[in-house]
Amino acid sequence: MMNTEFSFIIVDDGELDRFLTRKFLELTYTGVSIRSFQDAQHVLDIIRMTPTGNNPAQTIILLDLQMPMMNGFQFVEEFEKLPPEVQKNYKVVVQTILTSKNDASDISAISAYKAVNSVIQKPLSREKLLSLIEQLKLEV
Repeated sequence: MMNTEFSFIIVDDGELDRFLTRKFLELTYTGVSIRSFQDAQHVLDIIRMTPTGNNPAQTIILLDLQMPMMNGFQFVEEFEKLPPEVQKNYKVVVQTILTSKNDASDISAISAYKAVNSVIQKPLSREKLLSLIEQLKLEV
């Protein structure tokens, strides 16, 4: 178990995916703040209403790429319109499953956005999570 200066927001339309991601985070990091949402638009609204400078820890947004209503691409496009002082409080990590419908071109397309810090494949594992956090710490 280790502590971290990160908090997490899970954005995924799949209830099982949200549950599993939360469990991995809880097992890997003690006492870390984890918020979970089904609707990406709701997360954007929360980010817009959060005062800047109110968040000493970086918040990692674990974002599902394929969702109904607002998908990962649409979320990132809206996120990049937020003021830089708001964006800097967040790290966007896109989670996706590689399928023929969602091929490597989607991965390279979402990776091209400057707000996207990393792309990881589902299912999440402890190893992927630890590696991700190390990578994000180096970028701070």
